Amino acid sequence: MFDTLYCERKLPLTKEIKNAFPDTDWSKADFQTKDLDNTMTTYSIKKNGTLNILNVEGETVRVISEEEEKKIRKQKKFCWPYEFVEKSRKYEKYDHTGTVNFYYYREDNSNNTWDLEFTATFVKGKLTDLVLDSAEIIHTAEQNAASEKAWKDSLAAHERHPWTKTKKVLNKITFGYWSKFWGNKVSRSLYWLGQKIQKLQFWIIRTLA
Repeated sequence: MFDTLYCERKLPLTKEIKNAFPDTDWSKADFQTKDLDNTMTTYSIKKNGTLNILNVEGETVRVISEEEEKKIRKQKKFCWPYEFVEKSRKYEKYDHTGTVNFYYYREDNSNNTWDLEFTATFVKGKLTDLVLDSAEIIHTAEQNAASEKAWKDSLAAHERHPWTKTKKVLNKITFGYWSKFWGNKVSRSLYWLGQKIQKLQFWIIRTLA
């Protein structure tokens, strides 16, 4: 888990970074950090240097009736009948004292992947220091191109495999029942059987062993 952090304050960027990301609006860049609550919350360092937390208020409401939910579950499909309805959202000052490391992984205009890391220091939610910890290319454009080619080659090889072609034919002549049978019925039955065997194993260990 991590939190998202935006920084409206001017970042200490080198010329190399600015040249690599000439069109980037850094105030809208979504950094990540693991130094706050790690609850997928959104924070923002404002221009005046205050650390703010985004508070979202709302309520969870049912969007699917109980009857519809039962029908879906009978088909052994996933169903979450509730939905969060947002009523308001606003940033509020967050009185944090300590350092916050935040990082950014992105490709530049030349398709090189960068790892940028910054550290901000706060006293009662007020920024006292903001530094660039590191800025390095972790994957070159050539490496990224090679990885993408390898992935595409692997996908193409899978599509050419005789068994892949056979499954497509079987699904076509059975109107998709082949995949449903093995993917849903057989795999679910094996999972159920595995759970029963595991319970039996635990019972034997506790009772007979």
